[in-house]
Amino acid sequence: MNLGVAYAFGQLGLHRIQAETVPENTASQKVLQRNGFTQYGLAPRYLKIDGQWRDHVMFQLLRDDAA
Repeated sequence: MNLGVAYAFGQLGLHRIQAETVPENTASQKVLQRNGFTQYGLAPRYLKIDGQWRDHVMFQLLRDDAA
């Protein structure tokens, strides 16, 4: 995760990294939170997975917040 964040902010010059998980994927949510991502919303029916529209919890990491 650290290499990906460093690449996104350093090499690509991005201002923001965004990630989403299905609500029951708490393991991925913990990984994101441990790496500085903050939860900022819920996207209803965000992606169609196995034929069903699934809600997703939304996370972000801003360049200014990454240390």
